[in-house]
Amino acid sequence: MICYAILLASYTTLVSSTTSPTILRIRTVDGSVLRVPLPNDDPTSTLSSILTSVGVANNDDDDYTPLKCQVGLPGRSDCSTTLDISKSGTDGQKTAQELGLKHGSMITILPPPIDKSTQDVSSNTNNNNNNDRFDPFPDIAKSTSYSSASKRARALARGSRSMNYGDISKVRSTMHTVEPQSKGSLLRVYVCSVAAARFQNHCIVNNTPTSKKKSSSKRKKEQQSQVENRIALLFGTINKERVNQGPKKARTSLSSSVEDKMCEVGKVHAIWEPPLQKGNDKLYDDDCLLSAYLTSDTDSSKKKKKETPTERAIRVATYLGLQPIGWIFSYTDEDRHTDDALPVHGRDAIIGAKLQIETMKRLGRETGSKFVTLALDGRVGACEAFQLSDVCVQMVAEDVLPSPSTLDGETSTRYMTLKDPVVISGEETKKLDSVLLLVNMAMLSHVGLYSGGTNAPVTGNVKRGSGALLIKTRKRLLAAINDGGDNSKVFKELCDFDILLALDGMIGSTESEKLCMLVRKYARGQKKGTVLDKHLKLVLSSALGG
Repeated sequence: MICYAILLASYTTLVSSTTSPTILRIRTVDGSVLRVPLPNDDPTSTLSSILTSVGVANNDDDDYTPLKCQVGLPGRSDCSTTLDISKSGTDGQKTAQELGLKHGSMITILPPPIDKSTQDVSSNTNNNNNNDRFDPFPDIAKSTSYSSASKRARALARGSRSMNYGDISKVRSTMHTVEPQSKGSLLRVYVCSVAAARFQNHCIVNNTPTSKKKSSSKRKKEQQSQVENRIALLFGTINKERVNQGPKKARTSLSSSVEDKMCEVGKVHAIWEPPLQKGNDKLYDDDCLLSAYLTSDTDSSKKKKKETPTERAIRVATYLGLQPIGWIFSYTDEDRHTDDALPVHGRDAIIGAKLQIETMKRLGRETGSKFVTLALDGRVGACEAFQLSDVCVQMVAEDVLPSPSTLDGETSTRYMTLKDPVVISGEETKKLDSVLLLVNMAMLSHVGLYSGGTNAPVTGNVKRGSGALLIKTRKRLLAAINDGGDNSKVFKELCDFDILLALDGMIGSTESEKLCMLVRKYARGQKKGTVLDKHLKLVLSSALGG
């Protein structure tokens, strides 16, 4: 009997020594459950020490939303008490015995509380921004920015060791994937050679000083002229034509009418330069075009403002059957002509994207996406044509790329630092090469319908600064109007967009629309039967001072 008692006591001691320690479960904010042994299996261990052993603690002294927890699963009747486990709180010093923790008990970490007023304001702001934002390409648009998504993920991950794969995947899905785009919406563009030469001529400023002694040296004359970078809007049409412009193939009665592949091309018929530009030898004045072009979409309930020169140019272009199909800018940078040079840099791409977005608002997504960017060397007149990739335009709409004003002071903006990272070749980066934002396209030359023709003066028929008619232009128009025998002389002079725009401000919109309709018919080949009536002749003569 005594031996049996001794054996029973030894077995009890052995069992107690091999009993497993007390295991507690900790449910984090993201839903994962961590299993942690009670420190030293001591019931007097504090709640703070239990959470610290697995790296769950509120270590941010400046945090205004401290972590809180509950014992048990939230929503149950036995889990009504909320414990403050911040450094300033006292609940973290409560022991496991006081909290009734035993083997298998669960501690639930609660998500940080969000101020309702702040939540309402931020949600309303985000909703308003999303509602007001125009997505030019909804298929690749992101509903939220990377910054907002990462902040939210970090906030939800508080109380756990790190973000899980699901959180990381959601954050990564808010990044844009930037890769080369092989084709654009247009296959090629026809640029008016007369208007382009005039634009390049306006970039050259003669800075000859007014002195008594005039130098006859050719070298000094070249030094007295300097290039002033300018910007302009392209007005034209979108047409369809055969992809292969070679000789037409012989057709038979069995030939199909759809054998020839068709493509869309842009034809520039006029180049309009905004007045009062303040460009220099380094940068063009983009604000003179953006400020008027981008603010045109105003609320109809607001008081109607005075028509800007840009709005007036678009209105006259509409009379002529034209629409904005692109823009052109000049540059003088030497580094844009090296072996790996690029004529369109990041700042240029951002401005072009802003103009394209506004054009898509005006004309619709499909028509407005046919937008061209022309880069012209102001010194020699060499010009290249590009289109902007879809992801470039969408990123500008979402404010991922920096604003143009922040890039004005930099010597070169080919490589940009983005606000949010993007994915390039499978890697996340904030450094972006502008070449990935461009789409190559072919450029051909032609004479635009409203360029004034090949006999037009290369310096133009209006003043470069204000757009008013030159005195010699007035005299030519008056002489053609007074020659009542032939109306073709008048229409040849009027087939100039700058002249029609200047006359629009002199004769009013009603007479201007009638005049533009007649000029449009004449320019498109309907020369017979297109005459100026007595009323229009009288109005033009009065406006021109005849």
